[in-house]
Amino acid sequence: MAGPEVTIISVSRNEGAAIRPTIESVLSQTYDDFEYIIKDGASTDDTVKIAEEYSERFKKRGIDYKIVSAPDKGIYDAMNTGVALSKGRWINFMNAGDCFYGKDTLKNIFSGREPEEAQLLYGDAIEEEYGEFYYFRKCPELIAERMPFSHQSVFARRELLEEFPFDLKYRIAADYDFLLRAYKKGAVFKDSMETVAVVSKSGVSSVRLKDTYLESLRLREDRGIPQPSGAELKRKLWILELKQFGMDHFPDWVKYCIRKVQRWLRHQRKAEYKRGQS
Repeated sequence: MAGPEVTIISVSRNEGAAIRPTIESVLSQTYDDFEYIIKDGASTDDTVKIAEEYSERFKKRGIDYKIVSAPDKGIYDAMNTGVALSKGRWINFMNAGDCFYGKDTLKNIFSGREPEEAQLLYGDAIEEEYGEFYYFRKCPELIAERMPFSHQSVFARRELLEEFPFDLKYRIAADYDFLLRAYKKGAVFKDSMETVAVVSKSGVSSVRLKDTYLESLRLREDRGIPQPSGAELKRKLWILELKQFGMDHFPDWVKYCIRKVQRWLRHQRKAEYKRGQS
């Protein structure tokens, strides 16, 4: 028997405060041809209990719903486990705290449309920071330089994720490494032309600036991409250390003002979105 069109995977560990809105977002989808897997890292809080509360509601919808709670080696190991458990043709990672942009997101992408030639569908994502919402700066043409789009906005063929599992030696940027390896192998990327996800800027890759940059340099070197010169690297690290100092020590109102200026300089578009609209 053929599996569902889509598998949605959420990974969590002690995310009792964040998992409910993510599950509600998945459950709210008007498209039914999907399964939902929660891979929990042996939480010691009420994450699993909260997830179990939704079992009957998914059952009534005829949607396969799995909760697996066991120790793992971190977020990317949990994501690999989710892939191994999946049956869908397309896989999306909507981790605890993230949510779909709207109730019709899956329907708009998959209902009546069959992107046969694509191996990876990406879309727009909205970032939430200091209570405001901005579009992630999607830039697939810059994939050799930076994360080209938010991983929450990606639907990848299951076979592609099986061929290129997340490499656990990268603890922050294994999702970028997956996209880079798939791209260099010639995988076909296609823009879904949809806003897919709303994500928080509190993830580790958002707050550990120097570690994130150094790991991205390492993985690009591993994948044969030219590195910056010594002078460029020194300058970049100096700037990142200044930014990290501000993030760690400045009061929120100062950080908010700095981020507003940065977004203006980047021409980052503000999004009209209200929490709970999905």
